[in-house]
Amino acid sequence: MILKKRLLSQAVVLDLDGTLLHPDEEAIPVKGRSGYSYLSGKSAELLAEISRMIPLAIATGRNAKSVRNLTDQLDEVSFCGFVLENGLVVRTRLNSHSHAGKKDEWAEVASLLSCWERLEGYEKCLGFVFPSSADDPESVIREVLARTGKKCHIYRERHKIFVYPHYPGKLFGVRELGFEPLIAIGDETNDLDMLRACTYPATLSCAHENVRQCVEERKGYCSRLRSHAATEDLLLWANDVVRGHWV
Repeated sequence: MILKKRLLSQAVVLDLDGTLLHPDEEAIPVKGRSGYSYLSGKSAELLAEISRMIPLAIATGRNAKSVRNLTDQLDEVSFCGFVLENGLVVRTRLNSHSHAGKKDEWAEVASLLSCWERLEGYEKCLGFVFPSSADDPESVIREVLARTGKKCHIYRERHKIFVYPHYPGKLFGVRELGFEPLIAIGDETNDLDMLRACTYPATLSCAHENVRQCVEERKGYCSRLRSHAATEDLLLWANDVVRGHWV
């Protein structure tokens, strides 16, 4: 209880794909739609150590079911909450809510893109894997949205494309949990709001150029390593920061 009072409103917030999870095979496999991403055993140990000192949150574009594929394997790690679908969904526990039986607000849009593979499990956004033949999937989505009268935000992530009812933000989700990010670690542009607002930002050398620039300008930490070695390096750095800040 004393520790909780000392650390009120402060948290370490971590992105998943490209930050904690990588395609290179390691100890902890995390199943996805088309394969596996991995977390190293050393990273899991460091996450557990950090979570014993300060609240630890995940902020990701993934949905609850997908994130649970990871957290179910991390019994020693305590999470204070989860920011999902890039800030549209906020949970203190991943099994605290079910959207089963709710009206599908995206049914009309999805019906006009029946040849695209719709991603399952999303509560508030619409996700697709678009066909390789689609040269400009953003334009296709914009045309469909115009036909249905919806004004939405479009976000492309490699071979996937997402439609959000409004511009999402991970930082908004973190604050909905009741925390400010002391440390934020991420690698893509959807992490920028957290990285700009936190006290100690960090990223990887292979992160998006705008992310690296943001971290450098704010005199944060950029690991020069790659893949799991970079994640372990970043978590060791975060561990030291928390100890220096609070212990």
